[in-house]
Amino acid sequence: MSNEIQRMLTAIQFWHLARQESKRTILCEPHREHQVRAAIDQAGAADILTVRPSPVCPEGKLLVIDENALDAGLQEAAQRGPMFPWMGRSS
Repeated sequence: MSNEIQRMLTAIQFWHLARQESKRTILCEPHREHQVRAAIDQAGAADILTVRPSPVCPEGKLLVIDENALDAGLQEAAQRGPMFPWMGRSS
């Protein structure tokens, strides 16, 4: 394989990974779901932005969540065990 093709493949892999890692979830008020989804579709970002309606979303705001980072943090916390040693102990 030539060096030029190898560089092209490396660049493609890099941008694919960057796009995958840039995925986010947008929380919005339930009545705005279709409006937000339409704006994301129009921007051509539907493959990296997921819209979810949420009753806890503040009025007039959008919340952007990195679910992959949240999952990784939860897994790390679960491996460390309880934050407070006395939690989870039975008397």
